[in-house]
Amino acid sequence: MPATPEELKRLLDAFEEAHAPVARAMADLLIRGNVILEEHRMLEGPIGDAFEAFVFRVLDDNAIQKEAFAKTLVALDRLRETVDQLDQLPP
Repeated sequence: MPATPEELKRLLDAFEEAHAPVARAMADLLIRGNVILEEHRMLEGPIGDAFEAFVFRVLDDNAIQKEAFAKTLVALDRLRETVDQLDQLPP
């Protein structure tokens, strides 16, 4: 059966409690931005490089370590996969 709203809220709350807001926002931005740049064939090259540099500059400006950010990226990916899998379960 698909996840209940309460189950989804618990998953999201756990993710939010485990990762800094700036790290969560930049992880989401990096993933979405890379998809958009790839769709426009601009991910590889100066624009993609500048976008990545921007993300890492924001992280650095907010004292988010690269290791913590990497953990946030992994956790966000797992969260999205888990939600997708739960949504595919039969009612």
